[in-house]
Amino acid sequence: MKKYYNLFILLVVALTGLSLTSCSDDDDLNTDQYGNDISLQSFGPCPVLRGGTLHFLGTNLDQITEIHLPGADPITQIEVIKAGRESEITIQVPAEKCEPGIVTLKTAKGGEIKSVTPVTYREDITLSKFYVGSDGNLTGSVGQTVTIKGDYLNLIHGVVFADNDTVKEESFTTHDRYTIEVAIPKAAKTGKLVLTDMGTPATEIQTDEALTVNLPTATALSPAKPKAGQTLTISGTSLDQIESVRFNGAIVPEADLKKAADGKTLTLTVPETAADGEVTLVTYSGVEIPAGSIETVVPTELKAEPAPVKNGATLTISGKDLDLVKDITFPNCDPSMLKTSGATKITAEVPATAQEGDITLNLNNGKTVTVAYTLVKPKVTSFTPASLIAGNQVLLRGTDLDLVASVTFPGEGAPTVAAENFTAQTETAIGLTVPASAAGSDVTLNLANGDKIEAAGLTVNPSTDPSLTADAEGIIGADATVNGKNFNNVETIYIGTTKVVKFSNRTNTSMTFQIPATVPAGTYNLIMVDYSGKQYTVGKITAKPAEQTIWSGSFNNAGWSGNQDLAWGGYDWTKATAGQTLTFYFTCNDPTAGWACISLRYGDGWGNMPNNQIDVTPAAGEMTKTYTLTEEGLTLLRTKGGLVITGDGLTFSKVTLK
Repeated sequence: MKKYYNLFILLVVALTGLSLTSCSDDDDLNTDQYGNDISLQSFGPCPVLRGGTLHFLGTNLDQITEIHLPGADPITQIEVIKAGRESEITIQVPAEKCEPGIVTLKTAKGGEIKSVTPVTYREDITLSKFYVGSDGNLTGSVGQTVTIKGDYLNLIHGVVFADNDTVKEESFTTHDRYTIEVAIPKAAKTGKLVLTDMGTPATEIQTDEALTVNLPTATALSPAKPKAGQTLTISGTSLDQIESVRFNGAIVPEADLKKAADGKTLTLTVPETAADGEVTLVTYSGVEIPAGSIETVVPTELKAEPAPVKNGATLTISGKDLDLVKDITFPNCDPSMLKTSGATKITAEVPATAQEGDITLNLNNGKTVTVAYTLVKPKVTSFTPASLIAGNQVLLRGTDLDLVASVTFPGEGAPTVAAENFTAQTETAIGLTVPASAAGSDVTLNLANGDKIEAAGLTVNPSTDPSLTADAEGIIGADATVNGKNFNNVETIYIGTTKVVKFSNRTNTSMTFQIPATVPAGTYNLIMVDYSGKQYTVGKITAKPAEQTIWSGSFNNAGWSGNQDLAWGGYDWTKATAGQTLTFYFTCNDPTAGWACISLRYGDGWGNMPNNQIDVTPAAGEMTKTYTLTEEGLTLLRTKGGLVITGDGLTFSKVTLK
């Protein structure tokens, strides 16, 4: 063990040695009020060691019969070193009880002499040893008593165990000058003890040897293959020291642990999220103790019914431990919720997009299991008529035809009719018009889940009617090209009700013509008329306006100033259509700035247009930014006072619409 001295005390001793004048001098005299010519000139050493010798110098001190130190019993054992006018007496300072303060000397005649300065004490705390139970044993368990031996241990007010908060003296079971007894706290770790007086700053004494704190042990887990929600029992020793149990994916706190009084068993409920792997016990002191590994239960003996099952129908999966399933994932689908759940049966709706394969059952702990299943497939049993010219109607009969999302016919471009364009659709029948561009045999049923079913039995003869391979679009006043077939039979074309008069190219499969300038922007039926006057609506054509300058000039939006030239009747916004684009032409006021912007508002109250702010990274030279008009935005422009252009950092020169 080590012996420690307060630094201040060592300095005083070094400076004063055994000087007897360290506490008082001639100014400290306090004469006998009865005039017995007894006086105290000095006493020392000061501070004096508890249990040490205190010397008094003065006149006729051999007549002193009793000395009082504050807090101690009167001292009558006085040794006269020298009598007379230059006298000296000594006493032994009690090892305990005495406190700093004024010393009182009493004479044989009842007189009193009091020192002017107080006596103080030098207390050398020593730590000689510690043990648990029997002398020499430095190993113990939580709750056992550590006995600490030394001197002046009454001045110690706390014991610090390794990595633990201080155990204060109120918790000591024994506390006197020579002994401290304290129980090992549950959060203590193996390590050296520190004794502290808890002063500011604190005086601390550390043991040379370390206290070894016995750790809990885990000898068995039962069952080794538990199910979530099942009770797990851990056997071992000192398990009452466990604060939490950690699984792979879950932690069980102390509040959910049941500990046997003898510390030999610990029980808990296996969390839903606990996965396979190591189980770790964590003590109050933070020490981690391996307790073994577990393999969690998963559902088994799985069977999916009905087989096959139809998309949109309810699938039932039976087996064992199915209450562990969190959700279900069908092939080609995101996870979906269960309709019902139980230990032996779960149900779920088969999504429309689900494909055949293995269903994945997802557990709360991240594990998965799979079960195979099959799907119902549509079947065509007949076509009415079985042979026809493209452009006419056909009726498909069969089973589960409500699963069909579209039908693809043979022919150039694989013409396809989507379900929304069927004339009828039930489980047993589909009615539709065969595309004019179709030609060949058999069809393909395209299902919502992406699967394709080939159906034989239909012959489509080529049509002489004109048809398009795809809808068209073009700029008003400019040429547009359409592709298809049987264009040699076409005499003229109408865009809606407007006749096309200028053609630059005509073949049997392609025509290029100018969209008349009188056609307002929009989407129209494209109508072809043959030489007999018969009309064919072959598809759609979208007429887009050419870029039109709707404002020009010079406008600086610095400081969020607003240009209202396109507001309050400055432009007729009923002429614009959804999908058209505004293009803003501008230069940056400061090309080196970090930011500028265009902010689009409507006139009434300068409210925000949809997606109104267009941020700009400044650069030198002319720049452009675009804004696409929506139905919502056009409604605001038409009913709320038109367009206001504001923002910051830009000078505009032109705004166009196309």
